[in-house]
Amino acid sequence: MKLKTMIAVPITALVLSITALPASATNQTHHGVGTVTAVDSKAKKIEIKHGPIKSIGWMGMKMFFPVDDVELLDEVEVGDKVDFDFIETRDKRYVITDIEAQ
Repeated sequence: MKLKTMIAVPITALVLSITALPASATNQTHHGVGTVTAVDSKAKKIEIKHGPIKSIGWMGMKMFFPVDDVELLDEVEVGDKVDFDFIETRDKRYVITDIEAQ
């Protein structure tokens, strides 16, 4: 019985320490280049047709990205060619953190 307790306590502490991290604590920033195809400020998302993104193993595609800072969307409009950075959160969302028209 003591052995189970000795194993369970460190594992529980490890799980609690990982879940206590903020969502952005484990994120790698990825960079992409593409063209804005839609902007939805109310829904806080942008659609971009982007080229390959090697750091995450993606081929080129068109997809929507959420943004946490809706003001980023004020800097671009449909048709703009853009450079953008995004993170993958622990809950598997790909969130744009920076975007600039070229």
